[in-house]
Amino acid sequence: MKKQIVREFITVKKVRYLPRDPSPPPPPPPPPPRHVLVVGSCTLDLVTVCEVHPTAGVDQRTSEGCWRRGGSASDMCSVLRRLGTACEFLGRLSRASAFEDLLTSFRSMGIDISHCPMSAHQPTHRSIITIRGCETHTILEYSNRRQELTFQQFIGAIDYQRYSWVHFECRNPLETVRMIRAVRAFNERCPEARIILSADLASLKRPSLMVADLVDYVFVRKQLKQAYAFMNGHETVWAVRDGLRQVRAEWERNQPRKTPHPTQGTPPVDPNICLGPPQNGPTIIYNNYAEGASCLLPDNTFFKVGPHTPQKIVDVIGENATFVAAVIYALLEAKLHLRDALEYGTRAAVFKVQQNGFDGLRCLPKNLIGCYYA
Repeated sequence: MKKQIVREFITVKKVRYLPRDPSPPPPPPPPPPRHVLVVGSCTLDLVTVCEVHPTAGVDQRTSEGCWRRGGSASDMCSVLRRLGTACEFLGRLSRASAFEDLLTSFRSMGIDISHCPMSAHQPTHRSIITIRGCETHTILEYSNRRQELTFQQFIGAIDYQRYSWVHFECRNPLETVRMIRAVRAFNERCPEARIILSADLASLKRPSLMVADLVDYVFVRKQLKQAYAFMNGHETVWAVRDGLRQVRAEWERNQPRKTPHPTQGTPPVDPNICLGPPQNGPTIIYNNYAEGASCLLPDNTFFKVGPHTPQKIVDVIGENATFVAAVIYALLEAKLHLRDALEYGTRAAVFKVQQNGFDGLRCLPKNLIGCYYA
């Protein structure tokens, strides 16, 4: 049998141009810009301006008054937008017809409320009586638990990657502690996208101190100094520091002891619940433009900025919110040192009390040097 040899011929086609190399993949899109989140309440404020404080049982007329959007967290968002900082409000809002103008006010100022849970219940409202040319005012607020933001609503509404600073009004301390621990757990997982935490402090009760001991910055209100009869800002911030030490010592005392061998019957510990306070403690800031803002650093270094006196007092509602928002803007956007940020916040608060509302803050210089010549 003859062997057949099969020859295979391979033809090579001439190619004039070689194929191009595959193009590299497009670069990943830049991360979305991070902004400030303010967690708290929004109220419908009915403001009445009187010449003298009303007497019980006596009819008194006044020719000046208004109604507007209020609440500490809501006012902070207004100040941040007037200073040019992107922000978001997170709190319970109402679908009631009386609340529609407040929602329109949020949207017209560019404040994001897309993640706010809506409720059909009666909205929170306040009656505020102010005395013309006086720093004091009386607030009568209607609110209940149904108007407060819960921990489950907070977790389901936010995306941690979108925020660089989160401020808590601390309306419900027990729920606020769980919210802060959730944010701190994210900081533990993603230290490169760390979120700065801050909170208001209006009392020295244990639930409020638990909130204050978990954040980076604590803004002490004037009501705390008046309620506990402290002499000045120095006594106020040191009293808060002592209260935080007691809360931390109690927290460490209640922690389960570490044993070399696990004991039977010991329930597993939830890591989200056992996240304790920061090791160094928070920075405590007390706002008072009349005597100067006081500050106590985590290493117990105390300093204060100079006082400022307004030429006239027109509207003191929202003065504390203006100070806090201005300090956050100065630290986050203007990149100022803490002492300069407190100076900027104090001047912003003085600038605000000399006019009605927050619209005039558009004219506030965006840096500290401009404030000296304003």
